[in-house]
Amino acid sequence: MKIYSIKEVNTKIRVAVEQLFDDDILIKGELQPPKKYSNGSQYCQLLEKADNKQYQIACVILGWENFSGIELQEYSGQEVIVTGKIDFYDGSGRLQVKINNVEIFGEGALRQKIEKLKKKLADEGIFNNTRNLPSFPENIGVITSEQGAVIHDVQSAINRRFPISNILLYPSIVQGDSASKSLIRQIQKANKDKISNVILIVRGGGSFFDLMPFNDESLVRTIYNSQIPIVTGIGHEPDITLADYASDKSTPTPTAAAEYVTPNSDDIKNSIDIFISKLYDRLLSQLEAYKNQTDKKLLSIKQFNPKQIIKNNNEERKRLEKMFEIKIKVKVNEIYSMLRISSARLKSNYRNINQSLKLLKKSVVHARKDIIEKKKSLLVGKTAQIDNMVKMVSSYNPSLNLKRGFSIIRSNDNKIIKSIKFFKRKNVASIELSDGSVKVKNVEIE
Repeated sequence: MKIYSIKEVNTKIRVAVEQLFDDDILIKGELQPPKKYSNGSQYCQLLEKADNKQYQIACVILGWENFSGIELQEYSGQEVIVTGKIDFYDGSGRLQVKINNVEIFGEGALRQKIEKLKKKLADEGIFNNTRNLPSFPENIGVITSEQGAVIHDVQSAINRRFPISNILLYPSIVQGDSASKSLIRQIQKANKDKISNVILIVRGGGSFFDLMPFNDESLVRTIYNSQIPIVTGIGHEPDITLADYASDKSTPTPTAAAEYVTPNSDDIKNSIDIFISKLYDRLLSQLEAYKNQTDKKLLSIKQFNPKQIIKNNNEERKRLEKMFEIKIKVKVNEIYSMLRISSARLKSNYRNINQSLKLLKKSVVHARKDIIEKKKSLLVGKTAQIDNMVKMVSSYNPSLNLKRGFSIIRSNDNKIIKSIKFFKRKNVASIELSDGSVKVKNVEIE
């Protein structure tokens, strides 16, 4: 049997390898942490796990041959496809792959592609939607699969929080190659219908690959161009799809999306109670203010009015105030009664609550206008009444009669002489005229 030298063995292996792999080949595997030396050369292992075993092959990039500037450290720990030449270095008996290109494979490649698309869309402003979400959506469009629990979860959440909303289902495929086109068609249909106040795009959780349709560029642009605000509720964490970035609001689950776009009916009722209470307090405050104004008016003219007139006016004012208070209480009780009726109707038939709220608001507005008009009418009437009394009191001023040509005759004890029977020869002391008085010593009586 022939004895081979190491050189002969290695040379035969090198020749065999060169004949077997005469062209570049593609090899898939997980790139292990590489080592780089001062001369620029890089070494690593490609790893594959199969059949309960680990298979490895050495790889190298020689520093003086790295014309592409590849840095293996960037791919460390990732599944890659290596393009290179199988090389057997006979000096050391080492089999290795001389790499000339590296590409990320599978999920890693997709993530890299998505990140690149994300940057492109962000630079275009696709993720800067500022559409306003309605506070009380009457119609909610839901784009999701008509099968499964998602649509039922959304319906339950909406009916629980804001049952007067109508749910418009736009059934769509949410997984697979045709999902993005199906989603696009339903978004466009909802915009064409112009019924929905807001659109929910929802689906349950899934793997990274299950959610790939939501990273479709055409779908993202369709979401951005929608005339109706869109909220996403795709059950996926921690991954965020590009559709989430383009929407007006991204929520973690379908239920969270439904809750985000609907107000809580209990909160609405509490707000109405607070509004009624504030309105009542404001009306009472205004009434008190008008009362104070009336009191000031009465005080300012008190010196010109007899006591009995003032007393009568005060009694009338109190009567009117009492009447106003009763009317206010009646109106408030009517409002609370309507509120209780509206609440009962909300529980029995949620579709009627919107009309009840409108009637309630209209009643409050009319009541407020009615009270204001009556207060204005009272003030106008009382002001006119007071002005007439001032004129009446002024008409009794003696100085006005003196200016008309009349005079006042006074006796020695300064009393007014009103009849001729009180005249005596030496009893008349003075005669008062409009511009002064004349003293009298003797009076001739005929």
